[in-house]
Amino acid sequence: MKKRFNDLISMKRLCIGISLCCMVTGGQAAPTSGVIDQRFDVELSLSNTTLKSVVNSLKRQTDIVFSYDTSLESLRVNNVSVRVKDETIDTILEQVFRGTGIKYMIEDRIIFLYSGNKKPVAKLNLVQQNTKVISGVIRDALGEPIIGANVIVKGSTTGVITGVNGDFSLEVPQNAVLVISYIGYLSQEIPVGNQSIFNVILKDDTQKLEEVVVVGYGDTRKKDLSMAVSSIKMDSEIKGRPLGLEGMLQGQLPGVTIANDGGDPMSSPTVTIRGQGSRSEDKVLYIVDGVPGAPFNAEDVESISVLKDAASAAIYGAHVGSGGVIVVTTKQAQSGKAKVDANVYYGIQNATNLPKMLTAEEYVRVRTDAANASGMAVPSGLDPNLYPYGQTTRTDWIDEIFRTAGVQHYAASITGGSDNLKAFASVSYDKKQGVLLNTYKEKIGARMNLEFKINNWLSFIQRANYEHSNGQGDVNTSTHTGVIAQAMFMPRSATVYEYDKAGNPVMGDNGKQAYGGTVPTWAKDLGVAGTFGEVQNPVAKLERLRQYRPDQRIFSTSTFILKPVSGLTVKSDFSASSRNYQYQEFSMKIPEIGKPNDQNSKTISNTMERSWLWETTATYSQAFNEKHLLSLMAGYTMGYDNYRYNTTSVYDFPYEDDWAQDFVNGTNWSKEKPSELFTEESKVSAFGRASYSYDDRYFVTGSIRYDATSKLFKRSDVFPAVSGAWKLSSEPFFKDVVPAISLFKIRASWGQIGNIASVGRYAYNVKLTESPYFTYFGNIGQNAIKGVSLQTFQNLGLVWETSQQTDLGFDLNLLNDKLSMTVDYFIKDTKDLIEEMTVPSVAGIENAPLGNVGKVRNSGWEVGVNWTDKAGAVTYSIGANFSTLKNEVKNLGDRDYIPHSDEVRSLMPLQSAVGQPWNAFYVIETDGLFRSDEEAAAYMDAEGNRIQPNAKAGDIKFVDMNKDGVINDKDRVYKGSYAPKYTFALNGSLAWNNFDVSFLFQGVAGNKIFNGVKAMVYPADQGFNMSADMLNSYTYNPSSDIPRLAMNDANKNFTTTSDFFLEDGSYLRLKNLTIGYTLPKSLMSSIGCTGTNIRFYASGENLFTITGYDGMDPEVGRMGLDGGKYPVSRVFSFGLNVNF
Repeated sequence: MKKRFNDLISMKRLCIGISLCCMVTGGQAAPTSGVIDQRFDVELSLSNTTLKSVVNSLKRQTDIVFSYDTSLESLRVNNVSVRVKDETIDTILEQVFRGTGIKYMIEDRIIFLYSGNKKPVAKLNLVQQNTKVISGVIRDALGEPIIGANVIVKGSTTGVITGVNGDFSLEVPQNAVLVISYIGYLSQEIPVGNQSIFNVILKDDTQKLEEVVVVGYGDTRKKDLSMAVSSIKMDSEIKGRPLGLEGMLQGQLPGVTIANDGGDPMSSPTVTIRGQGSRSEDKVLYIVDGVPGAPFNAEDVESISVLKDAASAAIYGAHVGSGGVIVVTTKQAQSGKAKVDANVYYGIQNATNLPKMLTAEEYVRVRTDAANASGMAVPSGLDPNLYPYGQTTRTDWIDEIFRTAGVQHYAASITGGSDNLKAFASVSYDKKQGVLLNTYKEKIGARMNLEFKINNWLSFIQRANYEHSNGQGDVNTSTHTGVIAQAMFMPRSATVYEYDKAGNPVMGDNGKQAYGGTVPTWAKDLGVAGTFGEVQNPVAKLERLRQYRPDQRIFSTSTFILKPVSGLTVKSDFSASSRNYQYQEFSMKIPEIGKPNDQNSKTISNTMERSWLWETTATYSQAFNEKHLLSLMAGYTMGYDNYRYNTTSVYDFPYEDDWAQDFVNGTNWSKEKPSELFTEESKVSAFGRASYSYDDRYFVTGSIRYDATSKLFKRSDVFPAVSGAWKLSSEPFFKDVVPAISLFKIRASWGQIGNIASVGRYAYNVKLTESPYFTYFGNIGQNAIKGVSLQTFQNLGLVWETSQQTDLGFDLNLLNDKLSMTVDYFIKDTKDLIEEMTVPSVAGIENAPLGNVGKVRNSGWEVGVNWTDKAGAVTYSIGANFSTLKNEVKNLGDRDYIPHSDEVRSLMPLQSAVGQPWNAFYVIETDGLFRSDEEAAAYMDAEGNRIQPNAKAGDIKFVDMNKDGVINDKDRVYKGSYAPKYTFALNGSLAWNNFDVSFLFQGVAGNKIFNGVKAMVYPADQGFNMSADMLNSYTYNPSSDIPRLAMNDANKNFTTTSDFFLEDGSYLRLKNLTIGYTLPKSLMSSIGCTGTNIRFYASGENLFTITGYDGMDPEVGRMGLDGGKYPVSRVFSFGLNVNF
């Protein structure tokens, strides 16, 4: 449908004779029978082509010109086939437009095209008195002339259509107002006044351009969709943001939740469409230009369609899983002169809301008070007489590990060629420094498309992509051993680098200044190091990072497109992919006082992935009697993947200089055994879809897919889907009753999708492997032998995990499509969940077998609203979306819950239980602090025994939920989850006099975060530095909610998994603000750069956040466990976009 829509646009712009017919000011020309009856020396043999091709052929072979009414914009013109030779024009046109709904009228040597019964009128109604002749040129934003634009005198039928150079000339009244319009552009009204020459720039109408959306194996008008599909056009404002594609989409579409997994440059955001179904491997499938899993450069993306319901996604079957589908459409080759587009930006980023830690002076006071309150001896390192060095603040460790980091992006593309051979090529380079020292990622990408039109019915397309990335990151920032946690723990009396007692730098074995530890080397004999705990210098930890992680991928797709008969298109894609990923890391010794490690090592891992996919589809579309439209599609696909992995580690390198880190210099090869893995998988599928619409009112689509895989013993399954829509606004009675509503459509859909992503290859073929344990033989057990054993049991009954979804929705457009609204309600059931089964502890296997053990339901509402309008010279739009989500585990087989081992400082608050969401927080409820010793002593069970015998004033009061008189894990209750119940966003844009402004607010609500950082930096008994919050603890402020200081934590305030650590994770963030300015066309023309477009822009990302969460940032990832997560950064960037 998109192709047909574009063909109508192309035809209108290319029919250069249209300006002649509209400039007629005399009487109506009489039909020329000679033209109708004349046989032309014309030979046409076109199959399944477009109106553009037919018109161009007729123009080349005759001197006839074409004109048509603008109502043809809404026609869905079918592909055209015609075979004629030396026929009359009437015979030719009858063949061309048969069954398309287009009629024609011939006057003189001009052919008028129109629809229905509304014939065009060539005569122009012109007020003759007080008139003058005006002229001008109409161009698009790139400076290209627009052929066929309508220039009409407002309130009359007087007008012309622009010619081959976008020019026009017209006699108008002195007080006239010109209305200038063209398909896909915003109309303009311009008073004539005293002006005689007009140079007009028409701007893209984003709303019109979004009317055609890409869906599975095709495209369709947005107004005709019967499924739940959201789409967005990736314009220059979005691409100017210093983010990957997922980051650009955050907050843009209802029902699509995108959460950053912290701010590590090597990490990527997680994308969830309509809630989490499978607990593991619930990933989203990317379809790029029709190819599953193909790579892409974000700069090349033109549009995104998200297939949210199963009815739209089911056609991709096993590729999808239960995560949903994102369809990516990239720039394609265009014919004509070469067009170049370049985008460059540079930015800086920094972390905000960093934790505040005690100074050295405050630390000494707080820990001394904690020791005195507990009746314990003050640690020796706090004694000012023994260790006065520890009484002075020298280093802000948080400030030392974070930096202001740079962000760079360079991208360029070029396209051009003829109708028979055209090409597109692009290249991009990105480098992003992390805000933590010595972390970064860089990536280069290249892409090329070649399109060959062999003849009118056969085309060939070759696409190739190359990607290479490298970087350092994935540093541990999630637990108490992570680098951010170490920066919080490190005593602020210590220094980054080592100095002797006189203050002189101490040099290391490598000739560089040595790093400092928790205490200076000269003080190690004082016996004070134990005061500060086992901590590693975080600056040294980052600067010693030595990673080499090259990741290369080559992807190729070869496509044949065959159009043998009218309405039939056969497309065959063969894709091949090769990926090589290497991970090298050299771990240095840590000699500093604190937590030393006297062994170094190097690990090299190699991953090689090879795959191919061959997919062939046949699509047939035909219109009947102007009201019936039928579309059929069938396809077959087969694919193969193999995976190879090996890893080797070696220890004890004599030297650690860069030149000495080669593998061969390691001396200990026996500590760790090398490992290797090879797997392969094959898959085949067959699928089909049928769509029918009647009179633009009733729409129905059904699809079915058969998938088979080598992973399962029961290898195949079938996944159906059906959807329907009723466009009430197309009913004859509706238009008269509610004229303000331009679209009102009710939709319903149901479908199923299969998922086996969590199943390993050869899942049914369990192998014998070497036992991890020795069996001892001999009279004294002198012969130790490792035998072979089963790692798990075979399960031949394992079947596909299935996601079944029902969707009800409606689309509403008002006020000439200025206001649009989409509302959906969905129920998504993921059943036959693939999870580990329960087995007896004496089963003798390491891993429990996989089985189909349960069901999860996601349900919710999605609302999207958008307003687009123009006020004078200002074009603006504002949009909002809001989604609700309820995630509930309905069944777990023979279990009531699944415990999770994910932890922060040994606290494990997560489990999945029937009746609650996946990965929910189950913690012990608290009831504030005991405000007196008497209150603590009075907290008793029914038998008069103290429930918390060690509690004192200032300790946490834990709720004995099961009334057994003991506080333990049996008292845990459900307290929410990290998955938000509500997601929302507000976006807007404005354009005026070459300026453009856009903004995006994004947020979530109804979610919880387990702030495990409190368990790290609140206790006084660990020796680590503590949070500045402890200055407001109960010890210093009896009205505080922070527990008292203690050196023994007898009440287990900080070691009990309680809701004291649980916080509201809701937030509202100004995600983006972008301001741009495009140089005027007149300026570009004056310097000899006509047709060149230059735009400068500035962008801010994550500018401010409103949240009640006490941690660094509410986007912590890891199911809501915050152990000092690498924070999301604030980014400022400045860029330049040039195209010509």
